[in-house]
Amino acid sequence: MNYLPNRLMVSFIPTLSRNRILEIFDMLNTPIIDEIQEFNTYTISTEPHLLNIIAKRLSNFYGVKHVDYDGIMEAQLIPNDPLFKYQWGALKINSTRAWNVTRGSTLVKIAILDTGINTRHPDIYGKVILSKNFTLSPTSQDLNGHGTHIAGIAAAMTRNDVGIAGIGINPKIMNVKVLDDNGQGSFSDVARGIVYAVNNGANVINLSCGSVTSSTVIQNAVQYAQDKGVLLIASAGNAAANQLFYPAAYPQCISVAALERNDTIAPFSNFGAPWVDLAAPGVSILSTLPTQENKTGQTDYGYLSGTSQATAFVSGLAALMLSLNPNPNIVRNKLKATTVNIDGTGTLYQNGRINAYIALLHV
Repeated sequence: MNYLPNRLMVSFIPTLSRNRILEIFDMLNTPIIDEIQEFNTYTISTEPHLLNIIAKRLSNFYGVKHVDYDGIMEAQLIPNDPLFKYQWGALKINSTRAWNVTRGSTLVKIAILDTGINTRHPDIYGKVILSKNFTLSPTSQDLNGHGTHIAGIAAAMTRNDVGIAGIGINPKIMNVKVLDDNGQGSFSDVARGIVYAVNNGANVINLSCGSVTSSTVIQNAVQYAQDKGVLLIASAGNAAANQLFYPAAYPQCISVAALERNDTIAPFSNFGAPWVDLAAPGVSILSTLPTQENKTGQTDYGYLSGTSQATAFVSGLAALMLSLNPNPNIVRNKLKATTVNIDGTGTLYQNGRINAYIALLHV
């Protein structure tokens, strides 16, 4: 779709009176958004599911010259980030077209609950608005690599002539370290991290972590977040099994599986409808890494795979959607409803693979 789903442009013959035009729009319950007086053209609003019906009805009125869909003229943001050409996942989910619908918002905040973030990384510097360490590590900085990689996928600086492009473009980042430098964290630390992120204004919480063991405390924390209007995006796990993985399996979370380039499930990804909600790219994903030595063995930028990486794509998209519609329930529903049907939809995952452009058109 390359037109707005809730708008039409209607042109009338010059001799038709304005009163009659207003009468027609009133009969169809289609409010005027704008008009071009010079050639008697009006832009009107309608419900998306009535778009084609209204267009046909309008064309039958005397005095209507033509009815047009209000198409999208794209400003063509082309990322100048030198490594963007290697970001197959961002290209796969139609990010460049999505970025011409919205560039996101600095008012949206993504909390990355992970191993910390290298806040001085040139593709992240200035985006992290707070850091909190719940682990025994001496620093909230990322000595592991995992957290910085996740943060880059979701929200690295875009079009800054440096490194990669982050899906969310403009969101602020909250660095909430709940996993230690070995990538492990306690249930209590993760729960405290969720509550902390919520209380400090997070709109999206990225949970690229989990366990096969359920926890009442974690479940209470994700319920608290949902009650406060925060979107929770969680990784489905890397055991290559239809095995419940928490917190992803809790209904409060959007659970994400990982995909290969050809839209088949990654060999390591957990699966299973209905507890896995949707899927996103998760194999050989290029993103930011700490500028100092870390557990991945790579610095600055590098490739990692996992449902963790897939989850970060969804978090970045959720941030973009919230910049257009701040209602978390609508964003949650549209994330699922606008996915692309791929092999395994309905069996491996309840919905298909995310498509950023389509999601933004319908949010």
